[in-house]
Amino acid sequence: MTSLQNTLHLGGLHHVSAITSDARANLDFYTGILGVRLVKKTVNQDDVSAYHLFYADELGSPGTELTFFEWKPIQKARPGGGVVTETAFRVRGDEATLQLWSQWLGRNGVRRGAIEPGTATRLPSLPFHDPEGLSLRLIAEPHAAGNGAFHPWNGSPIPGQAAIVGLSEVTLNVPNAGATGALLSDALGFRVHPDDPSLFETGPGGPGAQLRLYETTTPGAPGGGGVHHVAWRVADDAAIRAWEARLAEKRVRTSGLIDRFYFRSLYFRIPGGILFEIATDGPGFTADGETVDRLGERLSLPPFLEHARERIEAGLEPLATPAPHHE
Repeated sequence: MTSLQNTLHLGGLHHVSAITSDARANLDFYTGILGVRLVKKTVNQDDVSAYHLFYADELGSPGTELTFFEWKPIQKARPGGGVVTETAFRVRGDEATLQLWSQWLGRNGVRRGAIEPGTATRLPSLPFHDPEGLSLRLIAEPHAAGNGAFHPWNGSPIPGQAAIVGLSEVTLNVPNAGATGALLSDALGFRVHPDDPSLFETGPGGPGAQLRLYETTTPGAPGGGGVHHVAWRVADDAAIRAWEARLAEKRVRTSGLIDRFYFRSLYFRIPGGILFEIATDGPGFTADGETVDRLGERLSLPPFLEHARERIEAGLEPLATPAPHHE
């Protein structure tokens, strides 16, 4: 295998970015109810009037991140073709763990469905919605993060043995599943699961490296309570460059490499319109000088925006980290 072929490998989900119209309520829900850590409070680098909040595990590990752009006012997202319709998290445990989560979410007024038993291609799970209607799911794994790759936030109100430890999968709805599936397999190297033609896997496969693809003729629309894009992991800049060449070869138009300071990115749309990103694992959230124990406590700006800090801060509503909810 050539060195170029070695770099053409997606390691699984890197992050999912969604949209909120209320950063304060969003922060309260994700840190105080779901128990994930705010690891970076920054701004959208393409629109510095908007917060960009990153939630993740204790260390801000790639593969654990759900991020939000705050845009207000904004229309509500509409599910349907051309949008990501669900984001699932990994949690340690089994159906008993999900029962505890269901009770916790219920006590906090969170809209949720019934616990769904495991199937041939999905472990037991609990669907629910955040306050703005974003569709989420907890998928219970008896041995989640057993290799120590993820680290639950020690400030979480959720006991560590039941805590969220990362992203599990995303669900996409598209108007033409055949065309989208062909690009996933041919250009991006996804594999169709032998037991479910709607389940695609990349990298090591399994939780953290899966997407589900469904077809619908009803058009969806992005907005508040919806997903903006899905990012997939690669190791470094060499891998990004290799993917840029690969996608050009497949006649997929990309953004070209963009330096987001905390990682490097390459953006493109798949058939049906959903925005994908390929992102590097590093440099990571300590690249701006924040230490792991102080992540997310102040407004962080990459060096190329520091000259405008005073103007940027003046345009943002102050956002203090709330205290976690405890029983």
